[in-house]
Parts: sequence; structure tokens; C-alpha cells
Amino acid sequence: MTTTEIAAEHGVTRQTVHAHRKKGVFPKPVEGEGSTRPRFRADEVAAFFAANPPSPGKRTDLTPREGDVDMWSPAEPAIGPVLSPETQQRLEALIEQDAARAARAVGLSEREAEQIASASTEGVRSLVEQWRQAEKG
Repeated sequence: MTTTEIAAEHGVTRQTVHAHRKKGVFPKPVEGEGSTRPRFRADEVAAFFAANPPSPGKRTDLTPREGDVDMWSPAEPAIGPVLSPETQQRLEALIEQDAARAARAVGLSEREAEQIASASTEGVRSLVEQWRQAEKG
């Protein structure tokens, strides 16, 4: 079987097959005549996917970096997370970049994209200030 055939038969992408090969967990290709494309034994591939079924969803192979905040866990009801100045700056920078990129992607001018990015950053600052005020009581 070729990687294209494997992808079609097992409901994964060719990139997934290549990722398994790169990790060294996928069956080894077999020697074949007349083709330079790697080919795999169907029974070995079937056994691999039986033992490792495709699982769409959130990636579990990524480890959180120090200081990362889980965006999906609920915040405290009345008070938001206390952000260090470094974390707040990092958050603002990421949101500003993403907002500008999104604004350009929908066809806004560079000036308009900068305004959107600035407004997004101001929104973060305002929310963090609300959290700090609520924490003070």
C-alpha cells in the first residue's frame, strides 16, 4: 500500500502517516520493484491502526510552557486571573498580532488593521484592570 492508499483506507491524512513514520512507530516499508514510492504491507498497517486508532481532537503531545494559562478552564466567578506584568505583555502582544493579521485577512487597510490591533490591546488592558479592581475588593 502507498501512503495515499493508507490515508484513504484508514481515514487519516498522508501527513498523519508521515508523522507516524517520522516518530519511528509506523511499520517499515517493504522492498518493491519498479517504484520509488514506499509501499507498506496491508496487514501490518491494519494492525498498526487497530492498536493506534485515529483520534481527532485536542492535541495531547504538546506540553504547556511555563506561565501558560489554560484558556478553556473557567475563571473565578467575580475575579479573573491575576496576570504578572510579563504575562500581560505577552498576552497583549499575541492578541495584537492576531487581531492585525485577521483584519488584513478580511481586506482592511494597514491603518485599519493597526486600529483593530490597538483596540484589542486596550480591551485586554481594560479587562485586566477590572480584574485587579475586583481583587482589591
